[in-house]
Formats: sequence, C-alpha cells, structure tokens
Amino acid sequence: MLNRVLPLALLTSYVLAWKTFVVPHTDGQDDTPALLTALATGNYSANATILFAKGTKYNIFTPVKFPVLNNVEVRIEGNLSYPDDIATVQAAVGKSGFPGSWFAFTGGNNVTLRGSEDPEWGWVDGHGQAWWDAQQQTNRPHGWAFSKITNGVIRDMKLWKPVAWNFATSGSKNIHAFNNRIVAVSSTGSFPFNT
Repeated sequence: MLNRVLPLALLTSYVLAWKTFVVPHTDGQDDTPALLTALATGNYSANATILFAKGTKYNIFTPVKFPVLNNVEVRIEGNLSYPDDIATVQAAVGKSGFPGSWFAFTGGNNVTLRGSEDPEWGWVDGHGQAWWDAQQQTNRPHGWAFSKITNGVIRDMKLWKPVAWNFATSGSKNIHAFNNRIVAVSSTGSFPFNT
C-alpha cells in the first residue's frame, strides 16, 4: 500500500483558507442584516464557518436567504429568536421576496447545519405558542429549507415551539439528519397545528 503525505506547504495553505464569520449581535435590533451583508460579499460562501456564538441571543427578525454554499458549516451555538409579534412575521412572509422559509438554503455542496449539544444553548425559538393560542394560520413561516444541497448534514438542531413546518430538503441529495430535537408542546392546551 502506498502512503501519500501532503506537503506541509499545501496542508498549511488549505488550513489557512478556512474562514470563520461570527454573526454580530446588537441588543434589541435585527441581527439578520449584518449576516446578509457578510453573505453578499461571497467571503463566507465557501470554505467557511458561519457561527452564531454561544452565550448570545440573536434576533432573527427578518428571513435569512443563504447563497449557494460550498464546504460551509452553519453553527447555531447561540439562541435564535423569530419576532414574537405575529403581525410582523405575517408581513415578512407576505412580501413578494419571501424565500419560502424563515431560513432558506438555496443550494451547494458539503453543507452542514449544526446546532449545539449544550441543553441551554442552540435553540431556535419560533414563538409558536401565540400562533396556536390565536389559531392563526395565515402567512405562517416555514422554518428551514435545506434545499438543493448535495452532501449535507443537519444535526443537533433544537427548535422551540415552531410556527409551521420545520425542515424541508427539496431538491437535496445525500442528506444526513440526526440528533435533532423539536419541542412543539403547548403550555396552554391549544393545539400545535402543522408543526
């Protein structure tokens, strides 16, 4: 058997090519625009980690549409929150540019969506309880569209009271999903429809 060893220079250049973007957070503000600005530059659409940092509660008050990604890991180590106001979410979903899900992946290869194994962190709060209590089904946001991904992983994700459909993988192939947790339990007795 022939053993091949990569030259140190080649190995070093590969390691140095990997980038990490820590999504910035501003208290009380929507954190989506800063993420979308970074994604628009193209610097983090390949060979990168997009990190929602542990210890931070992110406000994802507007939908996120990821560009085509290659060799990218999106890590949810902090907690993410949809708007808690139904009308705000309905207005975003009703716009003509809504990507179909609150978090929409549009394609790529070797993409990982990874949550956290920490029981306190890595949660995505959909605020579904208010929707269930109001029996509101107009312009509900679907959660995650992991679409047109080849060789993808969805693991360790934790969804808290999602409003509607959780994960869709339309057009994707060779996807592995495991160790994900969806808590769609009403605390008031109202029915958590279509989660």
